[in-house]
Amino acid sequence: MYLEKIKIINFRNYATAEVELSPHLNILWGKNGQGKTNFLEAIAFLTLGRSFRTRRDEDLIKESAEGFYLKGEFQGEDEGLTLEVGNGRNRVVVKVNGVPYKSKRELFGRVRTVIFTPDDLQIVKGGPEKRREFLDLYLAQAYPGYREVYLLFYRALYQRNALLKRFKEGARDLNQLEVWTDRLVETGSRVILYRRQALAEISQWLNHYHQVMSNEQETLRCLYKGNDDPAAELDLEAIKAGFGRALRQKNGVELRYGYTLVGPHRDDLQILLNDRWELRVYGSQGQQRTAALALKLAMVDLIAKTQGTAPLLLLDDVFSEFDSERKQELLQLLTAGAQTVISTTELKIEHAFGGPRKTFLVEGGVISNE
Repeated sequence: MYLEKIKIINFRNYATAEVELSPHLNILWGKNGQGKTNFLEAIAFLTLGRSFRTRRDEDLIKESAEGFYLKGEFQGEDEGLTLEVGNGRNRVVVKVNGVPYKSKRELFGRVRTVIFTPDDLQIVKGGPEKRREFLDLYLAQAYPGYREVYLLFYRALYQRNALLKRFKEGARDLNQLEVWTDRLVETGSRVILYRRQALAEISQWLNHYHQVMSNEQETLRCLYKGNDDPAAELDLEAIKAGFGRALRQKNGVELRYGYTLVGPHRDDLQILLNDRWELRVYGSQGQQRTAALALKLAMVDLIAKTQGTAPLLLLDDVFSEFDSERKQELLQLLTAGAQTVISTTELKIEHAFGGPRKTFLVEGGVISNE
């Protein structure tokens, strides 16, 4: 499914805009600060129900306006889809094909979307929470069951942490704690299984993209680092056993601290260059950025495989910090596949792409066809 048309009202620096996009490649170009990223953010908000830059919807409203409104018209092989969302005067309006809903959560997953921004360097360079957020966002789009089990896990985690806090304060109800521990192991092990399965699925794509962008000079691997038994791999019962064992080992410490110390909410990814160097520690910024982009492109392939159709791909200023050699390799990767919207300050990039495309000029919150 691709985005055919988008309407934007009072969003960031856009007063009003209506844009018809190519189902293939779309290039936004202009100087910095003109609204290119804001346009990508509007598309992401429509398809994910949230911004990739802020948690506050109020930040998205154009200065002096009372609210914003977005409408996207999407087209699939057999049917169309219309998504609408508005926010004003502390009231959110969401519609899917004209039918009103109460929550922005209803937007998520109807059109799969993968986003790359300069901040994605933090997937490699930042703390474990950045890598978990990356996994959770794209696995929820690749595997329909992941989102449900993920929410069940966090409900069990919340209840278990509440009990551990009460234990720390002197309460004693071991039976209830055991009930929520069992639920934590059951749901958390399924989260871990989904994550391990996804990393196994993307391993070849991930290495391929990184090798292409590094001119075949580097390999890239991504390993799951948890407190379950690594030898369990994709065996759910073995994952449960390893997770349960890790919880028992930490039981006394958790009772003293008042919260759960092991589980998928604390797990991490280890990203290795040439099967040896941990990229977070030893990689250059260029290598880290290339790895982050390779991870995103691999998720495009994963979603295409599990859902039978490629997701929408949004690339914000993807060329700015790559050297000329990596730019050329990257250009080759982006000439086919998913509907893609790219922002850039380099108009000459446009001439390097083959195939059907549309180019737009963005100036001061006004977007026009080139």
